[in-house]
Amino acid sequence: METIQDLQQLRSIVGEPSEMTQNKMYDHLNEQATDFITRSPFLVLSTVDADGMPTSSPKGDIPGFVYQEDAHTLYMPERRGNKLVVSYQNILATQKVGLIFLLPRCSETLRVSGRAELVMDEELCQKLDSRGPAILLLKVTVTEAYFHCGKAFIRSNLWSPEHWPEESRVSFGREIGNQIGKGSDFVEDLDAQVLERYKDSL
Repeated sequence: METIQDLQQLRSIVGEPSEMTQNKMYDHLNEQATDFITRSPFLVLSTVDADGMPTSSPKGDIPGFVYQEDAHTLYMPERRGNKLVVSYQNILATQKVGLIFLLPRCSETLRVSGRAELVMDEELCQKLDSRGPAILLLKVTVTEAYFHCGKAFIRSNLWSPEHWPEESRVSFGREIGNQIGKGSDFVEDLDAQVLERYKDSL
């Protein structure tokens, strides 16, 4: 197996982007990006820690849950979750963030990069109250934004129900039980608790 060592070798394989492709990249949120964000109910949040190790986290709420203040500023409300706050610890360390906004049944996605900080603003937290007031806000100062073409979604048939597998669910009881040496009773009990939280604690 050969390891690609540098950009020149990589470009020899994948080629150069066209001038047209490069012209889709903005340093702000244009009208089409704004419209997309106001309709998007889901995004993937990517951050990096002080050692350069990345992580990604799904975030979702009602369509338009991310509030846009202007062409360079976004606020994402934080809801109560598992309290690991891995992404937010990374933001405290590096202030760097990447977002991918998704829209159901749309093959294109919106990619946003920028500087991030965690802020408190009582009025805005109250305003972003689809499931009760936000407990804090992720502020993103946009430095780059562009739409990604739909090939990944088309290839994967992600929005095509006829290609979907049977419905399934991950067992957190097994995930945690296997780690700490617990048996089936623990697994069943924790899985039941998780399902209840899905109903009552969003």
